[in-house]
Amino acid sequence: MGPERPRVALLTFTDMREEGISSPEVEQHLRNKQAELCGYLTAHGIDAVDPLLEMRTPSSASYGVRSFKEIDQVMAILGRSRIDGAIIGSWTWSPPMLVKEFVRKLNRPILYYTENDPMGGSLSQMTATCSSLMEWSVNRFALIHERNFGDRPALLSWARGIAAAAQMRESSALLWGGTYAVRMEQLQDDIPKLKSFMIRDILMEDQYILIRRAEAIMARQKERIAAFYGWVTGNGLAIHRDGKMVTQEALEKQAALLLAARDRLGELSSENIRGVSIKCQPEIYSEWGVNACSLPAFLPFAENEEGAQYALSTVCEGDIKGLLTSMLLHAINPEVPPAFGDLVSVGDDHIEFANCGAGSLFWAGNSNKARDVLPRVEAVANIHGQSGAAFRYFGVAAPQITVGRLTRINGRYWMQLGTGKELDSRAFLEKTLGEREKGHLAGTWGKVIVDLGVKADNFVKVIGANHLSATLGDVTAEVETACRLWGIGVVRLDSDQDMLRFYNEVRA
Repeated sequence: MGPERPRVALLTFTDMREEGISSPEVEQHLRNKQAELCGYLTAHGIDAVDPLLEMRTPSSASYGVRSFKEIDQVMAILGRSRIDGAIIGSWTWSPPMLVKEFVRKLNRPILYYTENDPMGGSLSQMTATCSSLMEWSVNRFALIHERNFGDRPALLSWARGIAAAAQMRESSALLWGGTYAVRMEQLQDDIPKLKSFMIRDILMEDQYILIRRAEAIMARQKERIAAFYGWVTGNGLAIHRDGKMVTQEALEKQAALLLAARDRLGELSSENIRGVSIKCQPEIYSEWGVNACSLPAFLPFAENEEGAQYALSTVCEGDIKGLLTSMLLHAINPEVPPAFGDLVSVGDDHIEFANCGAGSLFWAGNSNKARDVLPRVEAVANIHGQSGAAFRYFGVAAPQITVGRLTRINGRYWMQLGTGKELDSRAFLEKTLGEREKGHLAGTWGKVIVDLGVKADNFVKVIGANHLSATLGDVTAEVETACRLWGIGVVRLDSDQDMLRFYNEVRA
């Protein structure tokens, strides 16, 4: 299992009338524009499939699709490979009914693309066809098709967004221990509803499945535990034993629980699980005696003691919407295991979130290499449970970061979304808290601090959970594309005006 490149069909149409405006020059123009657009997409990480390259020869008089029979040929070609959606290039006049038939049969996301060409008739063709699609609305994609007037970077965001939505639809999430930790209502959700439009399945297993496997590992496979700690300490992680919380027994149980989770995911490989939650509290640390922080620390990381691994989006407490948010961000930006954590503090210049004992260790150095991040991580006494280490780190600065949170209000879903900059967490906390940072509530947690450029009062009024997820870069356009496909409204957390609009709207 690994990241899949977005894959879109690329198609153009031409005039089907014998006395129409088509000519060898026009058809060559279509061929050239399709090749140019295909090259652009491919150069930017999007696989473009033009079925006309198979249907036409270099000497063919026509290039664009011009009949219903040719649409059947196109569909046969596209049926041989995975397609996330289609981009239709409008370069000359063609009758809308041909495009309508293609949209009906494809039944996938559609983007109509053209550029300003007063001599080509492309704008007239685009507006005639797109208005016909909306009036006709034979399927949902006809109604919600996208239109792009020469903005090529937006093509890339759209392709990545529809591909992420398609990946989510074929994926499963797994909740160890179920949901609703410490009776936080926002962690729950309408699972059948989510499965109807967003994700294939949401599985649940008792946490005892992991505990039983962990106990077997401690009894019969201690060498695996030794190999894990040899890897983490060899790459620079500092372990602060204290005789109470961070003990040899606690460390062994935490490593065994992580190894058990990896083993169980291997057993469930056919389920295409791309995100997990560990409920943890209170059952694991109260009944089994150690917290489960090794899972959210090391599962969403691209290396382990055996080599490369799939960095799995991981959250805690059975937070379904938090997990789905992280999975979407990861599908869009697979090189970055998403950050996830509790909201800790907010001001006009920052938002701090830090997970309860551990988050993806990627964020200790914004790297997937153990040698880069583990020297920046410390295993210290957790503030929760009877025993166990928390994996503390301070997030580093980055010029762009996207934060998100799927939320539900009175049965309606919203995506709360914003982009800003990631701050150097250690420097920021030392400056703002000084000596008090040593006793800070999240002093043992992995911290990520962002600045969205908005007022704290507005953010606090609208945020729909005590958890946030994040990825590097600005992927808001991709997230918004997926949300349009799902019929989910978007609230911009990086806009005071939009947050105030939302605050008033949901209370109307």
